[in-house]
Amino acid sequence: MASGGRHAPQNSASEVRPSRCPGKSSDESLGEMALRCPLPPRPWNVSLSAAIQKSFSEACLRDALRFPAPPSWTRSVRGGMRARPPAGPDPAAARGPSPAPSTQPPVPSAPRLMQKTWGGFPDQRRLLAYLTQAQGREARLWRGGQLQQAEICEAFREVVLWLLRVENIFDFSQTTFNLALSIFSRLIVSVKIKKHLLHCVTITSLRLATKVNEEEELIPRIKDFIKHYGSGYSPNELLRMELAILDKLHWDLYIGTPLDFLSIFHALVVLGWPHVKELMPQRNPSLHVASLTRQLQHCMAGHQLLQFKGSTLALVIITLELERLMPDCCTPISDLLKKAQVGIRQWNRCKELVKEQLASL
Repeated sequence: MASGGRHAPQNSASEVRPSRCPGKSSDESLGEMALRCPLPPRPWNVSLSAAIQKSFSEACLRDALRFPAPPSWTRSVRGGMRARPPAGPDPAAARGPSPAPSTQPPVPSAPRLMQKTWGGFPDQRRLLAYLTQAQGREARLWRGGQLQQAEICEAFREVVLWLLRVENIFDFSQTTFNLALSIFSRLIVSVKIKKHLLHCVTITSLRLATKVNEEEELIPRIKDFIKHYGSGYSPNELLRMELAILDKLHWDLYIGTPLDFLSIFHALVVLGWPHVKELMPQRNPSLHVASLTRQLQHCMAGHQLLQFKGSTLALVIITLELERLMPDCCTPISDLLKKAQVGIRQWNRCKELVKEQLASL
């Protein structure tokens, strides 16, 4: 969740009506929309309202819409904007010589309350706050559904598994790949996508996820990105698809991803039941989370699991692992179900489908 704070809060999908063009039907497919989507003007010709420039970060609009920085501003190391100091005399010189150090002993400051940590994880109160925040994002943006066409179901599985197996030469984080899968899943259950466009939509979702989640200086140029992930497409085709996806998702990309919930649930288990660490491979929580992440992302290739929220899918992955590690896992599982606000019946239905999906891993 490195860049979850880059976007200003937007209205939910149920509160925002999709924009229509005169003469266009409301069920227009994503491919048709991408074909008619005009590319933005050059940066020096961009003229957008202050409200739009305030709502969307420059990282999200990179290569699609780029806002030139005014000459009185300069870019900081992490991509933010800070005011350039005015030219003039040195403020330190204007204040005169610094006073001599005091001979009085320093007054001790009030002790600060330090949060309890385990293995780099925050304390339980902080984790529950993260969980509430992720649940709020998920409840606002998630739309479940099932794919009906058999050819789309098989193609969905193929493109997702391709994305997970392709060489990660740009060193994108697993959070970025998981966000890309979440963007792709949101699209495919709500928008008509033809089979031949699935690959283009997949790599475009990955590019949008990198703009949200990766540091700006680490985002590859679009030509380098296409060379590795989609050599059959032109930069203009990907840019048009970016704008079409952003329009369909109302420019609100960062839903609470399944990997967010997996990390939170795993940390809650480790903090609540420390003896679980002794049962993990090499007693290493990081390696354990990496193994569960592979299981989670493999399950996201199953089209039948699109009907469940990402929080439910992550909860099932964790609870299946607890059942494997701990013979007396009823208490931690019951506690996680309560915190995740997932019913027993829904959890059982999702668990059966996850077992079938993991059998092919």
